[in-house]
Amino acid sequence: MLLLLGWAAAGMAQEFNKTGTSGFVFLEIPASARFAALGETGITMPDAGAEGLFVNPALTALGSKRYGLSVSHAGWYVETSHQAFALTAQMARIGVFGLHATWFDFGRMEKTINPSAAQAGSYISLGEYTAGAYALGLTFARQLTDRFAFGASLNYVREEIDLWHADNVVTDIGFVFMTGYHSLRIGTFLQNFGLEAKYAREKFKMPQQLKMGLSADLAGGFESPNRLTLLLEAVQPNDGDGRLHTGLEALLAGALYLRGGYKYGYDHENLTGGIGLRLETALGRLRCDFSYMEHETLDGTARYTLVMEF
Repeated sequence: MLLLLGWAAAGMAQEFNKTGTSGFVFLEIPASARFAALGETGITMPDAGAEGLFVNPALTALGSKRYGLSVSHAGWYVETSHQAFALTAQMARIGVFGLHATWFDFGRMEKTINPSAAQAGSYISLGEYTAGAYALGLTFARQLTDRFAFGASLNYVREEIDLWHADNVVTDIGFVFMTGYHSLRIGTFLQNFGLEAKYAREKFKMPQQLKMGLSADLAGGFESPNRLTLLLEAVQPNDGDGRLHTGLEALLAGALYLRGGYKYGYDHENLTGGIGLRLETALGRLRCDFSYMEHETLDGTARYTLVMEF
């Protein structure tokens, strides 16, 4: 824990401001209501299921169900929206295969030009244009021992603005280790690792992040109907200073989830929270999640996620 705190503090103390030096920033948006509510922690949660494709692919190898499905929607800032989809399939004695997608919709916007340099402030409408971004990924994960699992994803990412576009291929790699000391779990996740992309004449970095974290059950366990879990993660992005994420999840009567989190090292967004409801159905286990993230200068954002395991 001291190592995580020290690493994050060192990152926060860097003098060079790297904010805004990478592209494809939609990849940094949380794709799960559960983990958004937990302060964007989650790289060591063993019951992540299909949502593990977004927070740490190694977690998908720890699931007890053969198939997992997750769909998510969030209304984002300024009438934009973010969607996510994930599907996992467990193959006996081989591992887990996953397919996931995220897309960000900027909506339709008016396209204009100035009639001439002498008529500054006036414009001619050329109709509307669209802009958006999406990512498609394939994942493989495997549990090598009863304590250790790894996972990796290969993702194709693309951004489009009117007639222009930029695309690239990035990799996610994650590990999770059950220490055997009480319920302590530790993990590492390298996200969006890849070469620079080019848009028009400009090159820019991918929004790479390195996460190191731990979690432990303060009460109960993942097999009990009542549980309290603490999560702590240090995050070092390549386009900003180091940050620290914390989360707390309570499960009551095996059905109701209460979640909260706090993100240190951000200028305008810190507090997160949410709830979830788990149901056992004839088709399998169903969970509905809601999260809300506060923002000091813009409207807060809400995310809804539906998860099924069968």
